[in-house]
Amino acid sequence: MKAFSFRLETLLHLRELAKDRAVAEYGVAISKKEQAERALEERKREMEELRQEIGRRRNIGFSGSEQDGYNRSLERVKEAIVDSNSKLEESKKIVNAKRELYLNADSEFKSMLKLKEKRREQHIEAETKKEEMQLEDIISSRFVFNQSTSH
Repeated sequence: MKAFSFRLETLLHLRELAKDRAVAEYGVAISKKEQAERALEERKREMEELRQEIGRRRNIGFSGSEQDGYNRSLERVKEAIVDSNSKLEESKKIVNAKRELYLNADSEFKSMLKLKEKRREQHIEAETKKEEMQLEDIISSRFVFNQSTSH
């Protein structure tokens, strides 16, 4: 039986590499999204701490100039929250895009793998039939030879 050789082995290998690269990029995107989530939570925590500090200061009384500084700080934190929120939304979009790329690459790889398996099965079937035909030819020629020598 001839050994099976898949002519598209190089393409299969390239698809596997593309799938591996896509899963790595997907993982990086998830990591960046998690960083953006942590940054947003940190900004929210800063906002809450600042509000608590303002509340404490109001209880003991503080001047308008001090309040102005706190108000500017509040505005900066609010802007940072908006910025962190937009970065998080962008990172979510990137994660979804990378996920789709990974799923497509994985699907292409699996379909190529199925094609390889199908071709291998076809090869085995064809080779088996060929061997059966050869055996039948040998048996029938031997039968004819035995018939001709016995008469």
